[in-house]
Amino acid sequence: MKNKKFIAEFVGSVFLTMIVVGSGMMAENLTNDNAIRLLANAIATGAGLFVLINTFAEISGAHFNPIVSLAMYFKKKLSKQNLTIYIIMQIFGCLVGVALANFFFDHQVYELSTKSRNGLPIIISEIIATTGLLLVIFGSIKSGKTIIAANVGFYITAGYWFTSSTSFANPAISLARTFTESFTGIAFFSLPYYLLAQFLGLILAMLIINRLFR
Repeated sequence: MKNKKFIAEFVGSVFLTMIVVGSGMMAENLTNDNAIRLLANAIATGAGLFVLINTFAEISGAHFNPIVSLAMYFKKKLSKQNLTIYIIMQIFGCLVGVALANFFFDHQVYELSTKSRNGLPIIISEIIATTGLLLVIFGSIKSGKTIIAANVGFYITAGYWFTSSTSFANPAISLARTFTESFTGIAFFSLPYYLLAQFLGLILAMLIINRLFR
């Protein structure tokens, strides 16, 4: 059933956002050490991605990310109609996921973040983070879902640490994170810079992918 794809993208996006935001909140509750908070958040996100991609890859491709869906559309692996519905499901899923994570930890269901993430180094690192994510996906695509899941999970775990942007690389979850006043939040005025960087990363990645993975 075709609708299964859209449901999978919605459910996967809900869980991914709960994992990202919820693990950050749990870390905040347990320690004041930002390094330990980041480590906990990175490990939870990487592990969550591995499980979610393995669970939903055979149904929808397990994109959970408009940038990934756009890349698949450009490579003719996703139709224009499905692309639109995928992105809607991803955004809606991430917004539901952040609301649930906020509720779990006794925050307001939706609250505006005041965590500023600005500056050229952050923008450049987010471009590189997004480019790298797509290269990992397309470089692993012939190896099967488990290898893709592992590679993406490990890459994002590393991305939390080697980029000053902490490797969002996902417009839907970036938007959702403006609605949590917590460790993983991003102020709304910082969001446009992240979105611009992610789409520039997409363009750069497609140029490289078209040469490396024909």
